[in-house]
Amino acid sequence: MRTRLGILIVAIGCVAPACSKRADRPAAAVKVSHAVTTGIDPPAQLDSLSAKGESSYARGQFDSASGFFRVARARAHAANDSALESRALTWLGLAAYRRGQYPEARRLGEQALALKLRAGLKADLFKSYNALGLLAWNEGRLNDAITLFERATESARANADQSGLAKAANNTALVHTELGNFAQARAGFIEARRAGHVLGDAKIEGRSLDNLGMLDIQMGDPRSAVTALLEARALLRANGDVTGEQNVLGQLGSAYDALGEPRLAFAALDTALELARGHGLKQEEASNLELIAGLQRQAGEIRQALKLYEQASALDAELGLGIERGTNLRNVAQIYFALGGNDLALANVNAALRAHRAAGAPLQEMRDLLMLADLESAIKSSDPAVVRHLASADSLSRSLDARIARVELALTSAVIADREGNPRKVLRTLQSRKGDLARGGYGDEWQAATLRARSYARLGLLDSAAAAGRQAVAAVERVRGNFGSTFLRASYATDKADAYADLVDVLLRLGRIDEAFQTADGARSRALLEHLAATSSGANTNNPTIRSLTESEATLRRIDTLASRLDAIEETPAAKRDAPAKARIKSLATQLTDARTSYEALIIQVAEHDAAGSALLGGRTTETEELKRAIGPDEALLEYWVTPTRLIVFVVAHSEIRSLATEMRGDDLIRRIRLARDLLGGSDIGAGDESEVLNGLYEFLIGPVERAGLLRGVRRLLLVPHSALAYLPFAALRNTATKRYLMEDYSLVSFPSAASLVTLRRTAPAQVNSPRAARATVFAPFSRTLPGTLREAHAFRDAFRGAESEEGPRATERRLREALSSDGIVHVAGHGVMNPRNPMFSRIEMARGSGVPADDGRLEVHELLAMRIRAPLVFLSGCETGVGSAWSTEFAGGEDYSTLAQGFMYAGARSVIATLWQIEDEGAAALAERFYANLKVMAAPEALAAAQRELLRSSQYRRPYHWAGYTLTGASEGESRSLKTQAVSVQQE
Repeated sequence: MRTRLGILIVAIGCVAPACSKRADRPAAAVKVSHAVTTGIDPPAQLDSLSAKGESSYARGQFDSASGFFRVARARAHAANDSALESRALTWLGLAAYRRGQYPEARRLGEQALALKLRAGLKADLFKSYNALGLLAWNEGRLNDAITLFERATESARANADQSGLAKAANNTALVHTELGNFAQARAGFIEARRAGHVLGDAKIEGRSLDNLGMLDIQMGDPRSAVTALLEARALLRANGDVTGEQNVLGQLGSAYDALGEPRLAFAALDTALELARGHGLKQEEASNLELIAGLQRQAGEIRQALKLYEQASALDAELGLGIERGTNLRNVAQIYFALGGNDLALANVNAALRAHRAAGAPLQEMRDLLMLADLESAIKSSDPAVVRHLASADSLSRSLDARIARVELALTSAVIADREGNPRKVLRTLQSRKGDLARGGYGDEWQAATLRARSYARLGLLDSAAAAGRQAVAAVERVRGNFGSTFLRASYATDKADAYADLVDVLLRLGRIDEAFQTADGARSRALLEHLAATSSGANTNNPTIRSLTESEATLRRIDTLASRLDAIEETPAAKRDAPAKARIKSLATQLTDARTSYEALIIQVAEHDAAGSALLGGRTTETEELKRAIGPDEALLEYWVTPTRLIVFVVAHSEIRSLATEMRGDDLIRRIRLARDLLGGSDIGAGDESEVLNGLYEFLIGPVERAGLLRGVRRLLLVPHSALAYLPFAALRNTATKRYLMEDYSLVSFPSAASLVTLRRTAPAQVNSPRAARATVFAPFSRTLPGTLREAHAFRDAFRGAESEEGPRATERRLREALSSDGIVHVAGHGVMNPRNPMFSRIEMARGSGVPADDGRLEVHELLAMRIRAPLVFLSGCETGVGSAWSTEFAGGEDYSTLAQGFMYAGARSVIATLWQIEDEGAAALAERFYANLKVMAAPEALAAAQRELLRSSQYRRPYHWAGYTLTGASEGESRSLKTQAVSVQQE
């Protein structure tokens, strides 16, 4: 989907072109949905016809406005009034632009400029240069746009036009945004905003603020974006700037979506759509429809999403936007294919192909052919049409002579050859494009290396497969989430997780268990690391690791944008590239190389300077000998690895490491876990309903380890789950032979990775031997709506004499921050909210305090990363506080999602107890009472297991629903001893 990048400030009066759509925006701009342009100052000499035209233009009545301006132009021409005629031509060009008639808009704009130059109308040159610059920007002619905005700036400066200088600064900043020059872009937007404020021009100030919000979204800081966008909307609404206001609303929709607030996102986009429709802004209407369709698709409302995409496509067709319509059809085809609607998928791709051929878009035509080949290869193992489509795509690729075309052709051909089981063809294809693959972003590298590794493995060349697999994993480490190639491939057989899975499999076949284990461990719990970006807290924190990681993520975004921009310029066939385009290609290639070098140096720096912090965030593996030393004699670590066809468990004890494999499909495991959660997550299900599935999971996950004799003498299991297992309540697994639940025989502790276990146990003594007196605090912010939380608070106070209790309005975020910074245990009985899009904004909800970011009642993960927590134990007795985002959405296999617990541990907490599902408050209070009573004489893992056993023996709470959802993450031996001592010392007070 194409999206709008920012709001330009145009050169003539009221409202300017905004929210234009373009094919193939850079990947870094894909989530940014709107572009805004600021208006053009109306010349005082225009007669009443021009005034009426401007008024119609401001109301979005572009056909009526064009009628007035045509008459004004004719009269001016008859009167030989060059000034009036040139201005009327400029307005006519802008009206054509608003209707999506770009060639006509350019023709009229250049005609107006030529007339002004001949007549010596120097005071009016800014308006033409600025208007032509925005058209060039919208059409992707960024070199032309920069040149035109520079000329606009020169003209404004020569005429002491402060308003024009502000508009040019804003518009130049938009081009810098698209080029990945984010610092220059921000400086330009800030300059324009300040100038607008000084001039008292609410439109300039509001639209510049809107663009700052757009940049914040693009840089991963939607919270700051919302603040800027709300202020922008107030300014533009008061000024009657309908185009600007609807654009702000679209940006707000994107920001709320990133914050995990779909209700607010829908509301903002619905209002934007209503404004666009009410004022005839058809391009904006189409873009808003696509954005709402994207939200519907994420929410699982596929039929509604398809309906909205079809409406957007119809508008594209009406406006003559053939490229956009074709790309939209290709996106719809991907949805149908994912749903198994092969015939509909093929029909839509063929329709996209016809649209792109009619529009004369060879690169898009090539991509349609590649998708057709890939789809038909996936549907039918062998089909002559596949060869035919690839041959046609190859012919187009040769005519384009562009790296991106050659890379996309090679990768798709290799994917198809891999699907056909032809490893030699895969290797030949990739070798032929080795240089092109290395020149772009990191996304192409990992895909190619993964395919090479798999091919070598099929040929039995295991050492070569391992070497290629290591290259693939190294490239994946640099891809970070969704960054990488801009091409929306139809390659459904390849996924980033495959790089790790294939390498683990090859290493086990080679007998290199230690390296296989390290590779599997390095693939885990990366969500926080992958979502670190320039959030307000991350950018301002005193934590050098967060600052470095923030800088590295911004650099990675710049790499992605530079690679995308380079590819976009090369879409023009080599024979048609002018000298400025060739110079720009060379400059971008140099910038890309420099950015990659800087990024890799930053990652090395973080790993060297803060190995512990990197491990807790999911960015470091650990040596197995170091891990063995960290495991106690009565402990065993079980680290699981889920592949498409089997389940592997690494068993690490104090003296050895072993691996066991069970034939079990990954999708079957996911179905079983989902069923187990569905059965366990409700308190009204009859006893025994879940026994069969729990017994079966025990046999797969624990049975093989026990039968191998690897759990003899073990009393505590250290669990490192993978994929869907992160959402499984291990405590409820049931031994078929003994009829005992797992927590009856073992105490359980979870870790995001084995590396985090080593880090926590190495640093625990330094944290727990503090001479300061402990202060225990309980929080119950929603005591009126959740009366059981008061019972939890009373149980906590009974266990820790002198403990503080913050209830209702007193349980603010500020007080929670203060308690976390002390050395005492902290218990929060309330709500935890998981963000399904960005775990950086998962949060604990508290009572609203002063309203400032540090006391707004939302303690978010990105804020945790900037804190220093000293509490040895944090008990999050809330709704789904331990569930990561995958369970909330598609529950994709092969992905590890971090939780609030990981954020708390990175900030300094030694142990965190959280919940996997919403537990009714009376049952939560019962477990808390027993846990804290046991904590006086037991370590935290054993205290939790004992509390669960006591509820199991009770008549009221024996169902696993009440006790199985609690997980303890991160406890260590040193910490456990400290907790016992600390509990007693608080009791004595």
